[in-house]
Amino acid sequence: MLVEIDLLPKKQARNVTVPIVIAISIVLALIVTISLFIFQSTLNKEISEVESELTVVSQLREAKEVNMRSPQQTTSAQKLETTVQWAESYPTEMVPILNHLVGLLPDRGLVQNFSYNEDSSVNVAVQFDSSRDAAYYLNHLNESDYFKEVNLSSISTTNLQNEENNDVLPRYVGQYSIILNKEYAKEQQGQEDEE
Repeated sequence: MLVEIDLLPKKQARNVTVPIVIAISIVLALIVTISLFIFQSTLNKEISEVESELTVVSQLREAKEVNMRSPQQTTSAQKLETTVQWAESYPTEMVPILNHLVGLLPDRGLVQNFSYNEDSSVNVAVQFDSSRDAAYYLNHLNESDYFKEVNLSSISTTNLQNEENNDVLPRYVGQYSIILNKEYAKEQQGQEDEE
């Protein structure tokens, strides 16, 4: 039997825990330092934004205080001018225009809906017995001086049942978009006021 004798000294295992702990501590220190730097820079940006908003608000406040201290000087001429501008921009009187719209209707035409918008436009829904009556009414509206522009937006049929014999009588409903001629309407109102 042979006995092996190892006369070489055994190598001791290197202790790697200390370098690993040091490396991890350095990495953590770097991460904390970088995150603190980023946090500080964002905080400084927010502070500068708030300070700039504060200066703007204080300037606006000072300007308002100056305006409140100085008396508002409006002369009677300025008041008269604003009153005249308001009167000129006042919407036209609708009763004569509505009477004119009804006067142009065919014999069995009925106004179902009438709406006036502040931009001098009128939307009218009118019921007729036939589609020819809708075209007849459109033609008369286009010939009228009260209106700048007239469009037949849509025409639809509705069926009404007669109670006596249950016959279906079709009715036509025309949707008209009308732009008023305000100048002509005001002239007509002025002439009516003079009479």
